[in-house]
Amino acid sequence: MCRTLYSLLIIIPIATQGFVPDLLAAEERISGFSSGDTITIRSPAARMDEEPNIFHFEDGFELRAKDWYLSSDHATLYGKLDDPETVVISGSPAQILLDTIFNGQATIINGHAERIVYQRRSNSIRMEGNAFISRNGQSMSGGEIEYNIETDHLSAGGDGGVHIEVKPDKGGQKKSRG
Repeated sequence: MCRTLYSLLIIIPIATQGFVPDLLAAEERISGFSSGDTITIRSPAARMDEEPNIFHFEDGFELRAKDWYLSSDHATLYGKLDDPETVVISGSPAQILLDTIFNGQATIINGHAERIVYQRRSNSIRMEGNAFISRNGQSMSGGEIEYNIETDHLSAGGDGGVHIEVKPDKGGQKKSRG
């Protein structure tokens, strides 16, 4: 049975047992939610799949949570709405923004591609088609990019090769321009 919902706005409070401190490891910050978290999903059209815990969104999609944001033309969410396991987004372009901890520092990971698969449990992102990802002033682009957030491991390739831009660390000192 398929149900279609139009002008969808879903706000889901996450309820968990116990208290989760604010200073969490990267994998916990991205894959787990605390009791005060909320996921907001917006889309003009949504439908439940015949299979349980699969939701399809069309004609625009936006998902906002405490530490992550997704935006695209189309999306499929696997898992519970209040705790999605995998989100597949596509569009022109699909966008992802993650706020995480890397080497003890707050870090923002920003990416876009024609198709993005975000797997929360494994803390991984797979980007296909004109893929681009950046973090801390460094960026990589290529036909395909795979990124493991927890291990900070990147691999890229595909049509057109790979383009990498890095800003060398100058001994941790920043020059002031006067």
